[in-house]
Amino acid sequence: MAATQLHVAHRHTPAERVRKVIASVLRVLLYVVICVIFLVPFAWMLLGSVRAEREIFRYLTPFSWRTFVPIEWTLDSYRTILGLNEIGQASGYNFGRNLLNSFIVSTAVVISSLIFNTMGAYFFARLPFPKKNWLLMYMLATFLIPFEVTIVPLYIVIRTLHLDNTMWALIVPWYASPFVIFSLIQFMRQTIPYELDEAALIDGANYMTILWRIIVPNAIPGLVTNALLEFQFIWNLFYWPLVAVGDRKIQVLQVVISGTLGQTQQYWGRTFAGSALATVPVVVIFLALQRYYIQGVASTGVKG
Repeated sequence: MAATQLHVAHRHTPAERVRKVIASVLRVLLYVVICVIFLVPFAWMLLGSVRAEREIFRYLTPFSWRTFVPIEWTLDSYRTILGLNEIGQASGYNFGRNLLNSFIVSTAVVISSLIFNTMGAYFFARLPFPKKNWLLMYMLATFLIPFEVTIVPLYIVIRTLHLDNTMWALIVPWYASPFVIFSLIQFMRQTIPYELDEAALIDGANYMTILWRIIVPNAIPGLVTNALLEFQFIWNLFYWPLVAVGDRKIQVLQVVISGTLGQTQQYWGRTFAGSALATVPVVVIFLALQRYYIQGVASTGVKG
């Protein structure tokens, strides 16, 4: 009898079912609009990189399928920026080498960042230390300073260390990040029980053993999430590599893409092809690790 009353109490009226269907339809339409807003520029860029230069803006208006779908398919823009044809060789393009530079710099920064930031977050989140909250406030205050304010002193330091115009100039300034430390502090405090630390201390483990044997294995989603955000941040850097490195052979991809901009003529096909090359690695890495990213965002609430 009680089960029947409970079943009747949860039965929806026809008006409620209509409202539920309308809400579902509106939610799906909203998702579609958001997808169109984000995907249309990306699709136009990607398809524009494989069409003839003269077609890119020729069919922009009136808006039709020709706006996106090339009539003359070609890979000339990719051959040019990769230096595989005479035009690319004459212009000094070698985007493949610059793509490798971006990957090396981003990977090196992520590795060093995970090592130093993990130890910093472990200190602030788990270790007893007098007045460490003051140190945490000082560290977080540096996160609030705009990069434009520090770029000149940072360049002076790099030049004094004779690291300017080298790949180290793109790695050393970013080996630690207040944002990543703060994010990992939240993850370690909210998801890893302190009883694990106490049990390990009773068994005779020291703090470094607890960090690498207990904290790190349980913080994998948070570490992967921050690694993705750090990789994307370093990958998209433009201003600092432009200032710190003048040698085109060790320059990163984002800077050399701007080299396709001419004072009198703009080759949009080359710009689109370079942008496509710069986009694909980030998308592939994110799709491969999105499971950990979702877990990390759900645990810490930190997202890019």
